[in-house]
Amino acid sequence: MTPSQNQIYHNCRIKTYPDGTSEVLCCNRQLFREPGWEAQRREPRPLPSGAEPDEADNLDRAMRRACSAVHDIAMSNDWAWFVTLTLDARQVDRYDMTAITRKMNNWLDNHVRRHGLAYVLVPERHKDGAVHFHGFFNDALRAVDSRHKDGHGHRVYNLPQWTLGFTTAIALYGNKQSAVGYVCKYVSKQREKIGGRWYYSGGALRKPEIQLTDANIEDMEAAPEARRFEVPQLPNIRFAALTSQGFCDVNQPPAKICENGDGLTFFGLSTAAAAPPAPAAPVHGAKKMTPKKLT
Repeated sequence: MTPSQNQIYHNCRIKTYPDGTSEVLCCNRQLFREPGWEAQRREPRPLPSGAEPDEADNLDRAMRRACSAVHDIAMSNDWAWFVTLTLDARQVDRYDMTAITRKMNNWLDNHVRRHGLAYVLVPERHKDGAVHFHGFFNDALRAVDSRHKDGHGHRVYNLPQWTLGFTTAIALYGNKQSAVGYVCKYVSKQREKIGGRWYYSGGALRKPEIQLTDANIEDMEAAPEARRFEVPQLPNIRFAALTSQGFCDVNQPPAKICENGDGLTFFGLSTAAAAPPAPAAPVHGAKKMTPKKLT
């Protein structure tokens, strides 16, 4: 028997992360598609009056999808370090992404296989165009005290197994969501798919559990803690979401959505209890031998 439209599409999506945090998004249309079903062919969505197709909109959509993916990976896994990896010009041309990607992939794959490394990294360009990376590592690699501290008093460590240049790392502390948002911001601020990739990830990584269901949006809209909003690119569609700290571009409004293959991505929902105030964002490079417990 062929499933009905109501069995394939739903109006509510719940993402649940291993730490119990959940993100909930509800709308007045069935936009979220069950996995395993192809999307229906639809007519192109009409643009607002007077608007024209804009490549910047497509870039924003791709960028936010990448930011959502980095957020999901980062929130679903346990990390020991916030790391910054820079490249030594004697080892690799820091301006040639083809050479960088080849060297990076070899190094990362080797340490995933041999040491159990898990990681998510976002490339960024220096002002002169040279590429470096920011992101999270688990505790698979050896750390050495650099005998320096960052501007917030946290001890800076180096990772001697990184053979392509220089490293700094800092043990994660405080609110994990804040640290995740700090890394996601590198995706949103660069507005460039450096070397054809928004981010690198690998190792034994977990993902959030996703549940699709149907809910009464009016009930959710009536909740005092719910955020209600509309999106210009999606006329006649209302959204309601549980509110919490945003994870992605801090210069955007708290409710941030983008289209993806199954409907929308919303950054910043959480049903978890309020987290304690976040510490200052990690400074490039600092690392502790014994990571502090996240609170």
